[in-house]
Amino acid sequence: MRLTRRQFLDSAAAGATVIGLGHLLDPALALGATPDWAADALAGQEPKYGGVLTYGQTYPNWALGQSNRGQHPYYWLDLLTRSVWNCLTWVDEDMNARLELAASLTPNDALDVWDATLREGVTFHDGTEMTSADVVSSIQFHMLGGVGLIRAQIERVEPVGRHGVRFFLNAPNAEFAYSLAEYRAAIFKAADPETIGFDGVGTGPFRLIEIDNARQFRTERNEAYWMEGKPYLDELRGVLALGNAAINGYRAGQLNGVFNIDPGQIGQFRDAGAEIHAAPAGDQFWLVLPKNVNFPWNDQRVRQAMSFAIDRPAINRIVYGDPEGWTGNDTHMTGVNREFLPRAVERDVARARALLAEAGYPDGVDLPAMYFCPSFPEEPRVYPIVTESLAEAGIRLAFEERPCDGFDPFVNGVNQPIGRPRRNLVGPRNPFINLSRLSVRNAAEPGGWQGAGSDRFNALILQAVGEADEARRLELYHEAQRLAQEETPGVMLGGRRNMVAHAPAVKNLRSHSQNWSSRFDNVWIDG
Repeated sequence: MRLTRRQFLDSAAAGATVIGLGHLLDPALALGATPDWAADALAGQEPKYGGVLTYGQTYPNWALGQSNRGQHPYYWLDLLTRSVWNCLTWVDEDMNARLELAASLTPNDALDVWDATLREGVTFHDGTEMTSADVVSSIQFHMLGGVGLIRAQIERVEPVGRHGVRFFLNAPNAEFAYSLAEYRAAIFKAADPETIGFDGVGTGPFRLIEIDNARQFRTERNEAYWMEGKPYLDELRGVLALGNAAINGYRAGQLNGVFNIDPGQIGQFRDAGAEIHAAPAGDQFWLVLPKNVNFPWNDQRVRQAMSFAIDRPAINRIVYGDPEGWTGNDTHMTGVNREFLPRAVERDVARARALLAEAGYPDGVDLPAMYFCPSFPEEPRVYPIVTESLAEAGIRLAFEERPCDGFDPFVNGVNQPIGRPRRNLVGPRNPFINLSRLSVRNAAEPGGWQGAGSDRFNALILQAVGEADEARRLELYHEAQRLAQEETPGVMLGGRRNMVAHAPAVKNLRSHSQNWSSRFDNVWIDG
C-alpha cells in the first residue's frame, strides 16, 4: 500500500472519517477460535506446515540494557513480542484496533468503563487455562509503570466472573482499545509483581525454548495455540543483525528474513534474491525545539520558517525511494492515520525567508546544534538533506551524531524536563496518543510550548477522545492539527518506511508501520 500526498489531500477534501469501533463491540464477530483478520490473511493460499524462519533484527529492543532476563517481553530481543505472547487487542496494518485475546470489548455510554469478554479455551504454554485472574494480574502489573498508556489511563481493573474483565478509566476514552494492544501489554499467568512474566510463558503462537537477549532466541510451534491450525512454522528464531551483519547473514543463508532493513541496501537484498515488503510508515523524526532557553526559534515565525524550508519530499525520494509519499505534518500523526491532516503547503522557501525577515533575521539565522543517534541505519543520510534545504532559506542548523548508548542521559541530563535540542523517534499510534505527545502530558517534546494555543490544543484532544460521535471526533482532531501547524511547537520531518526482506519461499512475512505489531501466525515456507 502506497499512500501519496495527493491521496491524503483528496481524502481530506472528501471528508474521510475516523475509524469506528463497531468490530470491537459485536461479540458475534469475535467468538470464533480464529479472528476474522487472521483467517482473511490466508485467503487464496494453501499454507504448508514445517520449516524454520530465522530472521535478523537490525533494531533491538531499546530496553535490552536494563535486564539480562530476556524471557520477559519488556526485555525481549526486539519489540516483536507477539511471537510468544498475545495482548487483549492488536492494531492491524490499517491502524484499526482488532480483538485478540478479548472476544468483545464494550464501553459504557460515558466511555470511561470498558467491559472485556475473554476468549474461552485459551491456554498458556504450560497448559493452564487463561482466565480473568490472569488478565487482572497482568494489567495491574503493567499499571506499575511498564506500560505508560495503561498506567496513565486505567484507574482500576476488576474480574467479572471467570472470563470477564472490567476496566475503570480515569477519563472518557473512545480509543482505549489501542492502549491494550501495546507490545508490552502482554497477558501473563497471574503472579506477584516481582515474578510475573519472567517465566517466558505466554499464549502466543510459539513457545520459548532458549534466549540470549543480547544475541538471539529460539522458539517452537505452540501445538495448542488458540488460533485453530496455526502457526505453520516448526520453529521461529530471531538474531540481532546490526550493520552489514544483516545483508551478509542473508547472503550466507544464515537468515531467511531481515526486519527493518537499511533502505540503502534494498538493491543488495534484491540482488541476493530477496523479496521486500514495505509498510507505508514507521517511526517518525521529531525535532524538539526547547523554548525555555533564549534560542531564535522561540519566535513562532522562525519555527514556521524552518517548516516551510525543509524539503521533506527529498527525504522520501533520496532515502526511501518514495517521492510521492506522505510527509510530516508538524504533529505526531502519521500518514497511516485516517485522521492525518497534511500541511496545506508542502514547501515554500520564499515564504520561509520572508518570515525570517519579519522576525528580525533578514540575513538568515544560526540555530543551536540538533543531536541525534543513528537508531536506524539510514538516519545519517536524512539530516544532510534537512541541513541543505534549510540553508536555502538562510537557516543554518547542524546535526551532531552521538552514540545511541548513553544518548538519552546526554540529551535529558540538562535543561530538565525538556533537555537539549534533538530528534526524538515517534512510533505511529492512534490519534489521541499521537497528539498527546504534543500536549502538557509530555514535558519534553512540545519544548515548553505555552500560551493560548497550547491550552486550546490540549482542550481539543481531550474533547475529541471523549467524543462518541466519529464525525465530530474527526473535526476536533483536524482542528487540533491545524492549530499545531500554525504555532509549530516542533518540526516533524516525516517517517521511515519499515521494511522486511525475506526469501521468496517465505510467505506472509510482512512489515508493519508499527514495527512492534508484526505477527508470525500466518507465516509459512513453501518447499
